[in-house]
Amino acid sequence: MPTRPRPLLAVRLIGPTTTVTAHAATIAAQLAAHYGRERVTCRTSTRPAGYSGESRTYITITRKESR
Repeated sequence: MPTRPRPLLAVRLIGPTTTVTAHAATIAAQLAAHYGRERVTCRTSTRPAGYSGESRTYITITRKESR
């Protein structure tokens, strides 16, 4: 099984769902632009947090793999 490349950057946001969602979209777009959209892949993953009305969002930036 191939190994996953190590992320260039990983960010975790935890807080009220509406706030986390808005900030995650902005941060992901800025990071993709900074590292170069054609050279990196930006992934986001959202999960419930420990408290009602809160969520956790993970943003990872990895180099694109050559095909």
